[in-house]
Amino acid sequence: MTSPHHDELFLAIGRLEGKVDSLLAMQQMAQDELKDHDARLRNLEHARGYIMGVSAAIGAIVSLAGSWLAKLVN
Repeated sequence: MTSPHHDELFLAIGRLEGKVDSLLAMQQMAQDELKDHDARLRNLEHARGYIMGVSAAIGAIVSLAGSWLAKLVN
C-alpha cells in the first residue's frame, strides 16, 4: 500500500499532466488559427496584386487613348 505522501504526489503529478495536456491543446489551436490567418492574408494579398495590375493596365490604356485623341484633335 502507498503512503499518504505518495498519494498526494501522484495526485499532484496527475493534475500537472492534465494542465500540460491542456496547454498543448491550446497551443495547437493557436497554431491552427495562425495558419488559417496566414492563408487568408495570402489570398487577400494576391487579390490585391491582381487588382493593382489590372488598374495599372487600364490606366495605361486610358493614357494612351487620351494622348492619341489629343494628337487627332491638334
